[in-house]
Amino acid sequence: MRLEQEQIDAFFENGFVLADGFLDLDELDHLRACYMETIDRLKREQVLENVQSGSDRDEDFQVYQIRTAHLRHPVFRMLINDSRLLDMVESLIGPDIRLIHYQGIYKPAYTGGEVRWHQDNDYFKVAENRTISVWLALDDVTVENGCMWYLPGHHHQLLEHEQLWSTSEKKGFYLAIPEIDDTRALPAEIKSGGFAIHHCLMPHRSLKNETARPRRGLAMHFMDAKMPDPDMLSILPEDATPVLRRRS
Repeated sequence: MRLEQEQIDAFFENGFVLADGFLDLDELDHLRACYMETIDRLKREQVLENVQSGSDRDEDFQVYQIRTAHLRHPVFRMLINDSRLLDMVESLIGPDIRLIHYQGIYKPAYTGGEVRWHQDNDYFKVAENRTISVWLALDDVTVENGCMWYLPGHHHQLLEHEQLWSTSEKKGFYLAIPEIDDTRALPAEIKSGGFAIHHCLMPHRSLKNETARPRRGLAMHFMDAKMPDPDMLSILPEDATPVLRRRS
C-alpha cells in the first residue's frame, strides 16, 4: 500500500499525512480483541504503566502504554511485518527500515489523560532525523476523545524540551516542550482503521478523553536502517528493534 505522490508531498510540506481505510473490518475487530486481551493481561500482571504527562493525580488522568507491543502479542508483530505498512514507510524513509519503538496507547473512557507537546526525535535521537511515526487508530479518533494535534510546517528543527520527571522514577512521556504557540494547531481526527503518519520533528500532543468510550491506538516508530544506531538502542534487547526491510 504505497502512498500516492500527493500524500508524500503533503507529508514533506506539512510534516504529517492522514488517511483512512488501512484495515478492513475483520482485521480491525481482531486487532481490537488482541489489544484488549493484552491490556487486561498486563493489568493482571501489574505491569501496565500509566505514563500520562498532565496532572500528577495518576488515578484521575490515565494514559496506559503497551511497551514493545510486538513482544507482547503475536498480532502486533505481524502488523509491523505487513508489506502494506512497510510499503508506506518506504515511501517516506527509503527501503532500509528498522523498528525503533512500538507502543499501544490506551486512553480509558472519561479518565484518559493529556500528553503534552513533544517531538519524537528528542527521545530517539536518530541521525539526520531519519525517523517517522505511524499512528494507527483502532477507534474513531476525535477532538472529544483525545486525538493528536499537529502544527503544520513546524517539523524542520528540534525545539528545546523540559524533563517532567526522572526516568529512574517513572517511564513514559517524560519530556515536553514548555512553551509553544498552538494557535495554528490542527486536530488529527481519524476513522478507525486509518492512520496518521508524522515526521519525527513534528510537534504533537493529545488532550483528554471526555467520552464514554476508550481511545485505542498503536504507535509504530521506524528509522532508516542505514543510520548509525542511536544511543537508546544500547539499553534495549536486540529483538525490540528489528530490521524489517533491507534492500540496499
